[in-house]
Amino acid sequence: MADSKFCAGCQRIDGNITAVSWCRDCSELVCKACSRVHKKMSPPHKVIPTHEIQQLSSSLLTLSKNCDNHPDQKIALYCCQHDKVVCVSCVTVSHQNCKSIISIEKAARGVKVGTAISDLERRISNLYQVTENRRSQNTLEAEIHKDIDSKYKICTESVSRNKNSIQSSADSLSTWKSDLNSLKQHTSEVHLFQVVKFLDAKAYQKELEIREIQTATVPILKYNPPESESKIKKLVQDLGTITIENVQVQMPVLDIDQQGQFLVRDERKLSLTHSFPTLKLSNEVRIRSGCFISDDRLLFCNYRDKQLIVCKLDGSNSGMIDLDFIPQNISLYDKTHAVVAGGDKGIQIIDLTSRKPDRRIKVEGQCTEITSVKDKIWVNNKSNTLTIVDINGKVLKVIQTTFNPYNMCANQDGDVYCTDLNSNKVFLVSSDGKEHEIYSSPDLKRPDGVAVDDRGDVYVTGCISKNIHRIYNDGQKHDIVLTAEDGINLPTGLSYNNETKELLVLNDYGYSINIYKTQ
Repeated sequence: MADSKFCAGCQRIDGNITAVSWCRDCSELVCKACSRVHKKMSPPHKVIPTHEIQQLSSSLLTLSKNCDNHPDQKIALYCCQHDKVVCVSCVTVSHQNCKSIISIEKAARGVKVGTAISDLERRISNLYQVTENRRSQNTLEAEIHKDIDSKYKICTESVSRNKNSIQSSADSLSTWKSDLNSLKQHTSEVHLFQVVKFLDAKAYQKELEIREIQTATVPILKYNPPESESKIKKLVQDLGTITIENVQVQMPVLDIDQQGQFLVRDERKLSLTHSFPTLKLSNEVRIRSGCFISDDRLLFCNYRDKQLIVCKLDGSNSGMIDLDFIPQNISLYDKTHAVVAGGDKGIQIIDLTSRKPDRRIKVEGQCTEITSVKDKIWVNNKSNTLTIVDINGKVLKVIQTTFNPYNMCANQDGDVYCTDLNSNKVFLVSSDGKEHEIYSSPDLKRPDGVAVDDRGDVYVTGCISKNIHRIYNDGQKHDIVLTAEDGINLPTGLSYNNETKELLVLNDYGYSINIYKTQ
């Protein structure tokens, strides 16, 4: 190999013995004696003579089998979600919510004929071609500059010679003129006559020199277009103008999102299926929160009255559920029940079959935000606090957060996504109380509503920024799926129907409703 020569095993016992082979199983160089030992192991190790891999870099052949983050741990697993090799400790620390974790042996199966290696080879070839093209362009540019500089030097030297000659003539003529004026006053006529004849010959010589300069050609730089340009001029009368613009450098397609031996999923698009103003439901209605319920219906909190509103997806066939408090927020508990955050009234259970209030769960403080998952109800009942209770009102856990949760929704793993108006950020709070910031963007201002779809992608409303952001479940990619150009204006709430794959958007600060189909 090009950059290593000693046996790794012998070096560990302070011996520098020249390596003659490489052990594929141990990923290290071995000497002649050690190679015999490796071949006798059970099962026998595959030992390859170094001359067969002479051109390979030892940095690739001797990659450590230990984890970079946990050096005492062997790399044994592969996280499909993050496309990363990990150890057991990595799983417990950074990948506890990742579902697709397999053994490295299973992940490596078929790698020699898989898409990962062919994709890498193609990407390296593309990058090499880009660098070669750039180097060729740089060489061509240097040659052009050299040619132009050479021709420019010829032009400037010629002009400089003419300039010096003219300056010399001007100096001589100025001197002769001054001398004549002086001699006319102080010398005799005979002497003056001799001077006139002498200068007459000199002046004639200067006239010839100046006339030669006047009639001489002047070198200039001229662009000689190819013959094809004349044909273009006949077809196009105006070839436009030249301006200076700052543009993005054209980049080759590197396909960085397509590496690995796993299929890249398609990006979902949103199409508007229903839209209606809240005036269709009743006068003086402002929707604070809403969710999908069975039979293609919607359930809303009327922030201006002590009632919930039930209607079809298009706003028709609306009905009221009367309460003794103004509802703050609502969440679907199961197919037949919903839970409502009732401020100082605690949590109100709603029977969706009878469409009437059921029993009430007593909770300390002011219940302003609510969500539910896996028979657990999460509420924001105090500043910087999330309380988890069951349907019977038993407090299961109280979580203190570094921010004040404004709106929240739960994912299928039992964790909760929360928005924070003060920092314009989105957080993930797990059921064990751990808190992670997952998203912030200068394009996200006042993140009010939040929802998670059946794929685990998170949608967030930007009320002031007038847009809807989508954060992919890998935590690496995000985009803006809806903007003011799509009719989004002051969006304040979201809800997602996993069965029908529909996204509910509370628009116009709660005075209109939009429903989008994800496809």
